Amino acid sequence: MKNEIEAMITDITATTAEAEDYTGEDGLLYCGKCHTPKEAYFAEGKTCFGRDRHPTDCDCQRAAREKQQAAESRQKHLEKVEDLKRRGFTDPAMRNWTFEHDNGRNPQTETARFYVESWETMQAENIGYLFWGGVGTGKSYLAACIANALMEKEVAVCMTNFATILNDLAASFDGRNEYISRLCSYPLLILDDFGMERGTEYGLEQVYSVIDSR
Repeated sequence: MKNEIEAMITDITATTAEAEDYTGEDGLLYCGKCHTPKEAYFAEGKTCFGRDRHPTDCDCQRAAREKQQAAESRQKHLEKVEDLKRRGFTDPAMRNWTFEHDNGRNPQTETARFYVESWETMQAENIGYLFWGGVGTGKSYLAACIANALMEKEVAVCMTNFATILNDLAASFDGRNEYISRLCSYPLLILDDFGMERGTEYGLEQVYSVIDSR
């Protein structure tokens, strides 16, 4: 067992040399590409199983590792955002309703951008927006822009409408409380076509139920 442990530690503390690597004047192995050390001495002349040095990343190894870590982090971010958008939108088309695709004609675009930029304050102070106007004025688009921008920051958002909510509640009446709790669990809930429910007493009741729960 002792020999196995020593062999394992030797493997850990040994540095694999490439063909172009060389030994510097300080006795350490240097990278033949970036000419920085691939080894470092233990502090204060200490040794480990007879070895006075340990492997370390040269500049190009460090750059490669950081690049790989950045790529992995980026991939995780993309997967997270994709999952948030899949769960957060009832209409998949809204995934493309972004500030980047906006034609800039809506005078409230900067107001919507401000909400995203000030999200931490908006959330802490429980501040919401109400967009109103005629059909085709871009209310839903602006709301989706906010949702997409926050999802890109890995903030969970649910953008739905009362027709969907009422249908879901009718389909799972026994799980009504759980359903409303799930809606309320999102840091931001966007209710599209707000006011369409006012034609029924039941719909109005659900409006207050959802809003009051938040």
